[in-house]
Amino acid sequence: MPLPEKVIEQLGREPTGTQGWAVGAMMFSGGLLFLALVVYAGLAFGYEPYLQSQLKSEQDQMSALSQSIPGSDQSQLINYYSQIANLQSLLQNHVNMMRFFSWLEKNTEANVYYQSFLVAGDDQVSLTGMGLTEADVNQQVAIFENAPEVAVVTVSNVGAPQTPGAPWTFAMTLAMKPSVLSASAPSQ
Repeated sequence: MPLPEKVIEQLGREPTGTQGWAVGAMMFSGGLLFLALVVYAGLAFGYEPYLQSQLKSEQDQMSALSQSIPGSDQSQLINYYSQIANLQSLLQNHVNMMRFFSWLEKNTEANVYYQSFLVAGDDQVSLTGMGLTEADVNQQVAIFENAPEVAVVTVSNVGAPQTPGAPWTFAMTLAMKPSVLSASAPSQ
């Protein structure tokens, strides 16, 4: 049975063209461009004027407030604030010697006493002292080395007694962690 003429005619024609990937990509890109332009126009012509009006309103309120306070009161207020800010900064960077002396008392060998100490910088403490025996001096160095508040112990001098029964002398530098010397660190 032969095919009907209408079917033969349809098979002989080329199929109608469908949109290719290039046309789809162009439409997608065009859609994104249109969306970006709409967002830009909304920001430029809607949101920016709104922000400008808010800024002008805040500036007007600030100028009205500054005009309501007399100039002499303003200068006194600025001076007072400056003093408080300077005092706060000074107290935050202040070395808290009470905390250090309490720590030193807890971490000193019974047969050791100190002749002098010097705090240099934020974390350096130099000590000179005496111990009854060499073992006492060694024990004191070990106590400092094992203390969690001390980062580094540097022994610079250990001197034997010149006469029998005289104490041993020593000098050392302790690199302390900030929690011991800093006033802003929590109290122990």
